[in-house]
Amino acid sequence: MNTYYPIHILVAVPCPPSIRDRFSTQFGSQCHFTFINSSQTIPESLLRHTDVIIGEPDEPDLLKAPRLKWLQLTWAGADKYARMKRLPSHLTITNASGAFGNIISEYVIGTIIALYRSFSVYSHHQAAHTWLPSDNCGTIYKKTVLILGTGDIGSSLAHRLKAFDTSIIGFRRHPNHRALPDFDEVIGSDQLDLKLKTADIVVGCLPNTSETIGLFDEKRLRLMKKEALLINVGRGSLIKNDALLHVLKEGHLKGVALDVSEIEPLPKSSPLWDLPNVFITPHIAGPSFGGNTDVEQAIWNLCFENIERFLAGQVLNHIVDLRQGY
Repeated sequence: MNTYYPIHILVAVPCPPSIRDRFSTQFGSQCHFTFINSSQTIPESLLRHTDVIIGEPDEPDLLKAPRLKWLQLTWAGADKYARMKRLPSHLTITNASGAFGNIISEYVIGTIIALYRSFSVYSHHQAAHTWLPSDNCGTIYKKTVLILGTGDIGSSLAHRLKAFDTSIIGFRRHPNHRALPDFDEVIGSDQLDLKLKTADIVVGCLPNTSETIGLFDEKRLRLMKKEALLINVGRGSLIKNDALLHVLKEGHLKGVALDVSEIEPLPKSSPLWDLPNVFITPHIAGPSFGGNTDVEQAIWNLCFENIERFLAGQVLNHIVDLRQGY
């Protein structure tokens, strides 16, 4: 429980007037809010008196904030902070897990359909005013889907894919005996290679940790079915770009959708851009501020609920375990 008021909260992300008014109305008697744009340099004089930050400050800023107790991220990923070497030991970090599952699930299903129904081919045909059917057509119905990660995004995706009568396999680092809704099976690392051989669709929803970096090397990519689809919406470090390029050039894998890349931005010189069965987007599967109002509202709702819990001395939601990286 905090023993002094007001609590100084720095909101270091774009914040519309309606949300500023809500902060003031709901917490104005206990909190003092300062709003700055995320592109602005945070004055050291401000950091010295800040108790809470909403946003994604850099490490030097955190070290200039001796009173800082809690950092509320507006991202689901926390690997930026897991990599930091000098984080204050007393700092609690929470993320925005739960805000992105719906919209990223839609992205994944959209890319699966686009790859199965050759939408990119028809886009080229339209540009050329060509009325020409493609013989390359697939369906999600009854497919086996391996979802790497069973958190908010993976679980949201599993729920929606069940509408296609799919068989859903979940992968997580420490599977337990507790059943997860919409997953037919949950496996650990010891069964990953075996299940890769059976999956028609593989979706990466994993964070960036020491255990996930390069998890999909050339050996694992070759374990996948020749006609399998591979979608990555987690972190680009999961898949080695050179390995992916090798197997695709040999005709292995029906199609790939990459919203994230091992190197971001993906270099203009990368041959991945030019492969006809690769769909590339610039890390936009889970848009937030300025990208989607529903996601923005979900993030703000998480922030409001956690401020209530912070003021009441309750355990915060979505606390990041920096040892695990998420």
